[in-house]
Amino acid sequence: MGKYLNKTNKNFIRLLFKLALPITLQNFLSSSMTFMDTLMIGQLNEAAIAAVGVANQFVFIFIIIQFGIHSGVAIFTAQYWGKQDLANIKKLAGIGLMAGLAIGSLFTFAAIITPTALMSLFTKDPLVINLGSGYLRIVGISFGISVFTLSYMNNLRSMEIVKAPMYASLIAVLLNLGLNYILIFGRLGFPAMGVTGAAIATCISRFVEGFALMGMIYWKKYPIAASLSEMLDFDRIFLKKVLTTCWPVFLNELVWVTGVSLYNLVYARIGTQSIAAVNIVASIENFIMIPFFGMFFSGSIIIGNSIGAGKLDQAYLYGKFLLAVQFSMALVAGGIMILGRESILTFYNISDKAYMNAYHLMFVAGIALCVKITNFTNVVSVLRGGGDTRFGFFLDLTGVWCIGVPMAFFAAFYLNLPVYWVMALVLTEEIYKLGLGIPRFLSKRWIQNLVKD
Repeated sequence: MGKYLNKTNKNFIRLLFKLALPITLQNFLSSSMTFMDTLMIGQLNEAAIAAVGVANQFVFIFIIIQFGIHSGVAIFTAQYWGKQDLANIKKLAGIGLMAGLAIGSLFTFAAIITPTALMSLFTKDPLVINLGSGYLRIVGISFGISVFTLSYMNNLRSMEIVKAPMYASLIAVLLNLGLNYILIFGRLGFPAMGVTGAAIATCISRFVEGFALMGMIYWKKYPIAASLSEMLDFDRIFLKKVLTTCWPVFLNELVWVTGVSLYNLVYARIGTQSIAAVNIVASIENFIMIPFFGMFFSGSIIIGNSIGAGKLDQAYLYGKFLLAVQFSMALVAGGIMILGRESILTFYNISDKAYMNAYHLMFVAGIALCVKITNFTNVVSVLRGGGDTRFGFFLDLTGVWCIGVPMAFFAAFYLNLPVYWVMALVLTEEIYKLGLGIPRFLSKRWIQNLVKD
């Protein structure tokens, strides 16, 4: 048994790093766009930081909901890939794109037509609303192409094709970095456009990323390179089968991102210095979590492939090993976040109050990181990769709405606590999810073969 476990772990590590390294690099590149935007905008003033951060809450909601749609479809893609059923994979691509575009059109309309109303939900600062509205109106133009990018990226990953998304993101990040420098600060004869320049740079980069990815897919004729007729060649029975499993994933992400948006609404209502600090720490945390995201997605792919191939015991052992590795890495990452906060925060041009908020927030985030990473690994990599989408939905629904959201409003508006104490109380939801999530994993009831004939 010991030899079997060692062999299983070695195979898992080999597969994990084969997939995780390109996915990690691709996530590093994608996160770099947001991080560099925040860092460059951070050279202007707190209002600019807050405006881009608040506007990006709406962008974040769009991305997470799209992730819910396409990662739900990718659960089937991973298992069909393990079974080598290419025809059904192409049908899945069509279903994902139709759903993504239908919902994406609503977000595009809201961002372009009513950005001021959206910004007003999060802040009453007129300068922040004005700057953020202009940013959101421009970035909203790119939502349509982002649907294609996110759909193809998720499906390619599930088929163990990870280099194409990485190359597309590399092109986008390099372009975004150059355009940010030129348009934000006014270089090479262009006027200094500040927040507007950052929005234009992001929008152009997203279009280039999407077209570059689709160009590689159809030029190299990857298995996902389907014609329109192949994408639409599904019947009602197949659609119902997919939707039955995917709707909890979509609702899971919708429930979670709505709750997170309410957290940010609370942080923003505490004050501009508070939301500026939260945005800074969120961008830092996302940057630190990049290696974990590579493991999240690659672990889910491997577990899904194993189940699709009928190797159920192997899938459980893979999940167990992944949880242990992610927890250990998160302890180290959290320590780095806490110990390095003074050096990191020197890069931002912010007031003393915003600095102290960010300083304490980084401590809270660093302490909670190991629990947050474990929960994310369990829900996204293991349970969802195994086809158990409903339990993950239950965890986020109850954790966010029964614990996190009430804690945020109670701590901020009744107890009048500082933003870092509010965040600390909100993060108690992670302890709740850990207490229910790990027993679910150990029960093995999450292992479900969705593509079995």
